Amino acid sequence: MAIAGFATQTVAQDSSSSGMEVFETFTAVGQGESRANNSLNLEALEIAMPGALPEKMVDKIPGVNVVTRDPFGFYEFGNDIRVRAFNISNLGVTLDGVPVGTSDPRYGSPIGRLVDSQNLTAIKVSQGAGDVTTPAYQALGGSLQYFTKDPSSEKGAYASVAYGSFDHISLFGKYELGEIFPGFTGYVSGSHFEFTPRGLEGLGKGMARRYEAKFKYELPSDKIDITYAVTYNDRDDFDTAGLSYDEWVDAEAGNYRGTGQGYVEFTPWDYPGIGNFNYGDLSDQGRNLGPVKYLDSTVGAGEGVNAIYYDKWKNGRMDTLQRFKFDFDFDDGKTMEVVTYYQDKDNYGLWGRDRAYAQNQVRAAYMNDPSRTDIWGQLWYDADDNAISETGEIVEAYSSEHAIVAPGTPTYSAGVEFVAGIPGRTARDENFGGHRYGLTASYTWETENNKLILGGWYEFDHHGTERPNFNLDGGSILGAYRYDQFNFTNYTRYIDQDVMQFWVQDTYTAMDGKLDIIAGAKAITLDRDANGFLSIGEWLKNEETFRSTSYEDYFLPQFGLLYALGDSTELFFNYSENMATPNSGTITTAGDTFNPDILKPEYSENFDVGVRGNLAGGSYTLQAYHVSYTDRILASAVPIDSANAGAAGNSVYQNVGGVDSWGVEASGDWMTAIEGLKFSGSVAIQETTFQEDLLDSVVFIEEGDPIPTADPGYRVAATSDPLAYEIYEDISGNDLGNTPFLTANFDAIYTKGDFRFNFGGKYYDEVYVNTLNTQPLGSYTVFDGGISYSGRSDTALEGWKVSLNVSNLFDQYFWYARSYNDEDGQVLADRGRNFVLRMETEF
Repeated sequence: MAIAGFATQTVAQDSSSSGMEVFETFTAVGQGESRANNSLNLEALEIAMPGALPEKMVDKIPGVNVVTRDPFGFYEFGNDIRVRAFNISNLGVTLDGVPVGTSDPRYGSPIGRLVDSQNLTAIKVSQGAGDVTTPAYQALGGSLQYFTKDPSSEKGAYASVAYGSFDHISLFGKYELGEIFPGFTGYVSGSHFEFTPRGLEGLGKGMARRYEAKFKYELPSDKIDITYAVTYNDRDDFDTAGLSYDEWVDAEAGNYRGTGQGYVEFTPWDYPGIGNFNYGDLSDQGRNLGPVKYLDSTVGAGEGVNAIYYDKWKNGRMDTLQRFKFDFDFDDGKTMEVVTYYQDKDNYGLWGRDRAYAQNQVRAAYMNDPSRTDIWGQLWYDADDNAISETGEIVEAYSSEHAIVAPGTPTYSAGVEFVAGIPGRTARDENFGGHRYGLTASYTWETENNKLILGGWYEFDHHGTERPNFNLDGGSILGAYRYDQFNFTNYTRYIDQDVMQFWVQDTYTAMDGKLDIIAGAKAITLDRDANGFLSIGEWLKNEETFRSTSYEDYFLPQFGLLYALGDSTELFFNYSENMATPNSGTITTAGDTFNPDILKPEYSENFDVGVRGNLAGGSYTLQAYHVSYTDRILASAVPIDSANAGAAGNSVYQNVGGVDSWGVEASGDWMTAIEGLKFSGSVAIQETTFQEDLLDSVVFIEEGDPIPTADPGYRVAATSDPLAYEIYEDISGNDLGNTPFLTANFDAIYTKGDFRFNFGGKYYDEVYVNTLNTQPLGSYTVFDGGISYSGRSDTALEGWKVSLNVSNLFDQYFWYARSYNDEDGQVLADRGRNFVLRMETEF
């Protein structure tokens, strides 16, 4: 059964417990599951855009919405992947059974780093709730499970090259080693990807290289299979800019930043004085807006519009993931799967800082501890220990006029030349990464009417982050890093984390095989330690901090029913409770008086109900859900009456309330009476709303002062302290940002002889880009298309294929949410039509 018949042929390959046929097609509906469940068969997904990362490929699944800042989903910080009410950080993600831990671009491993799309064989998406056997400690909603192809027993090679818009080049090669000796097979592959990010034409390219190998040994006894796989990833990308919503409204009206102009290129020499971060190329209705790249030669090095330059706005990620999988068959329906893994992460992030900011940090550090020796620059004094300015005047010590000089500069006296300790522009080179290792084990015992699964997971994760700031050569934003000239550090954070999860699930089959009753539960414990200079305030005081916290829940139940109405239709129902532990950032960024143990995990309750089945020439699924999401964590002000009241007024992580979501999803496919013509599509509606107002700030007044007032969209509330008032963002009942009420996808594929044609589209409803729901962003519909030719057998072109894929086929102009916040979110223009021509061959 399938909801999108994208395969070149339809072949029965399996059956569910209800007896329904499962077909090898593009999207299967998840037969035999009591949860909403779909999967992409990527061996048949030939219409996918070459170069697209795995994160972008799930967009056609009902209830899944993917928004990316570039056509390929390459820039990780710009990807917004949502499944129903939750984003990717609240989903369980695995690769061949290995948990990614978290998909956070800083602390975790987005799946695109760990596998090449062309090595995938399937992606399984559970929209409502992941199976209790899915190893994850931050999964409130569903799960995304990625599976790689097994090695072939036949020797062979495959190669592809793609070239397209935005200087896009994709190269992929794979060599199948065949059966090296009886039962032992393997393959190796490598890929290269590059493209020019928006606004960086002729200047810089996003680039990735990935190497993979997989070996499988099936022992002669047929009782044990051993699989080993390794991935090495090396990628570099550039941060991209967007417009605030208010700026976009002004640009649309032809008056960006009060210039009287709209969609033109704003350079510092043509439009002086609009602000360092506000220059950019808005031509072509904003499509060219990217990292700030302008240099103003009329101002001093490192100042003015040199505040940011694209080459110092860059990220790099290097990962190595190794994994073993052991499959045991003990006979009598007893099997066991064990997965072990080790990942090493080595990452960097560059960012520019102006001279004044660096000077302020250095002066503050010396003021706290004048004897420290870790800083390259030194404060300048005369022989009487008077603080001296750059021009030789006596000034207040540690003030903004107190000069910072290079080591070796003599004590000030008349005629001594000032040698700058911070000559101009500075920049940080953040180093972060670490390693993690773990093991999952799952034992299954299946009898005639019962299936029992027992298992567990353990993982240790060490993550270190160091964010030092250095001078740049000559004080120029174009200068190289002077790693011998250290100024300050924002923080040095070292986090160790131990996770354990245990699960049990039992499936009982009744009513002559028509009814499956599934019940299970999981338990999760997490211990987390953090030490180092957790904030710049601690570094300034030269005092390191140690923090430790734990989270656990020993009973998170799941219950499901699966009932077969006949050979072609089944009903399903599922209820689950899930917990997500606070992320690593919560233990490091809290204020000094904040107790991380008071921060509670987030929880969700998920209900799924639906029907799926086969119809003449096609198949369908219809499902409804309700999600209740409580104890949501946000960085916000601390309530005056909370246990952390000592930090009142600070912006730290807090449990701030809940979100409720309901929706209906439908999908299907249809093989028409016209030979070779197939249609498929999906539609989803969802309503996701805040259930409580959000604390914005705490205001203290003097006795006799009037009660404070609140801006539109906010309200004032009294506290137990008559001189303290809380200001709340009045959002109860508002929609969650960037969450469309209606989305729809459709695709048509027509195969005629050696040619295949495809055409499809997506509708994305209006969304809000702020939580006050005062900034709506309009809906859009975008279309894709493609054509391919496969060489005919027994000809010189056998094994060759050429294809042309086009996204945004009609080159439509539209904007989407880049990020959203309380009052003023950000938007970004679509990049425009994207052509990719690919040639492939296998031999």
